[in-house]
Amino acid sequence: MKLILKLFAFTVLIYPLLTSAELAENSLEPKEEVDFAKDYLNRFLQGDFDYVKSLIDPVISDELSPELLERMLGYVPEGKLLSTELIGSEVKATSSTWTGNFVFEYHFEGGWALANAAIKRAGGKTTIIGLNVYRTSASQKELNRFSLFGKLPLHYLVLATTFLVPIFILVTLVICIKTPIQQRKWLWILFILFSVGAIKLNWTTGAYQIKLLSFHLFGGGAVSASEHAPLILTAGFPLGAIVFWFKRRSLIGQIKKIEEKHTEVKEADTSI
Repeated sequence: MKLILKLFAFTVLIYPLLTSAELAENSLEPKEEVDFAKDYLNRFLQGDFDYVKSLIDPVISDELSPELLERMLGYVPEGKLLSTELIGSEVKATSSTWTGNFVFEYHFEGGWALANAAIKRAGGKTTIIGLNVYRTSASQKELNRFSLFGKLPLHYLVLATTFLVPIFILVTLVICIKTPIQQRKWLWILFILFSVGAIKLNWTTGAYQIKLLSFHLFGGGAVSASEHAPLILTAGFPLGAIVFWFKRRSLIGQIKKIEEKHTEVKEADTSI
């Protein structure tokens, strides 16, 4: 039992550290490629379409016409460029191909915009396989800032569940550890620790996704990829914890029956 408690305490303490380490690792960006993407987008914003077209991958070269580039440039707010910030990236690599997608946020005097450049490196050649521009009403920090106002009932329901389910699981876990169970208590502990199925909610947009085949330690949680990204809430169904409460009385009853049998055997031996 002491070993189980130590393992549980270790899990509770180390799990947030592992999550933080993973996020920190993902935040490391390849500087050379980031600078390349930033320069490429700056040349696009300056209207240097000859340079932009010269690096376009043949796969999309026919689609990215000068007319389309002009329309895309029209999404850029007017006025002086005040700031540029990298707010997102995704890198994938295989034995023969490297790809990276970099998203920048631009603040102009006339408003805000997002632009991304997707880069491919293969056979010693670097090409652009994606280019997009979006005008936004505010900065991503502001748009994705957590707020309780103006949300739908689903927001509040998932938020409450995200907080209550882990508490319910922890309370049930403590009761399970203290409950006398005939055998394989560790299976009950594992069953309780993980939720089954989950609903994921984007706090900013309200978009949600239900996953039936998913398992989450302590029933889920809340995470944001960065201060520019939306908060994603995950609330799981505490099946193991619920089943335990339904079974707890019978589990205790099994122990009592065994104890009664032992008592009867002892009394019989004493009478003999």
